[in-house]
Amino acid sequence: MKNRFAGLKDVKTLQNSVETPNPEATAKVQEKATGKQKPDTQRSDNNGIETRRRGRPNGKRSNDNFRQVTAYIGKETYKKTKMKLLAADNPQEFSELVDDLLIRWLAE
Repeated sequence: MKNRFAGLKDVKTLQNSVETPNPEATAKVQEKATGKQKPDTQRSDNNGIETRRRGRPNGKRSNDNFRQVTAYIGKETYKKTKMKLLAADNPQEFSELVDDLLIRWLAE
């Protein structure tokens, strides 16, 4: 049975031996391959103007000011709350509602 990874070492050796004229392009390819991206969401173009990077903005999960928690609430309570939030003129996320209610409770 032939090993399906037999040529992988040869390809990697070839990739390492080829010189790239553009080191920035090499860095971008390596970032994509490893799945690591620079933490900044801004970059400057040729004119020195700051522009936003393409893609989704960072969410609460990657924001240090937020923590994910788990709470058990009744099925009907959740269902009615979610329906009311969706029907509101100014929709609000469930987590924002819980955060607002906890802030009010702490202020008492």
